[in-house]
Amino acid sequence: MERYYTLSAISRKLSASNKTQFVTEDTVWKWVKQGILKAERVPDNIVDWGKYPYRVEETHLQAVLQSMGYDISLYFDKAD
Repeated sequence: MERYYTLSAISRKLSASNKTQFVTEDTVWKWVKQGILKAERVPDNIVDWGKYPYRVEETHLQAVLQSMGYDISLYFDKAD
């Protein structure tokens, strides 16, 4: 089963791992609007999605972040 991350969770992960770069939900939403990141609407029965009710598949998120120059090993590990 594929793992999903909300835009809020993505911004928190990116900001928490790099103290010099703060990534907001608005920044992640901009990536979605620009077509860089493909997101789907969060189902109604899922809570705690943040400002924007969208989520991204983990494999797609990893590929996009890697193409943007992020070291995905800092954000995704086996214990996560």
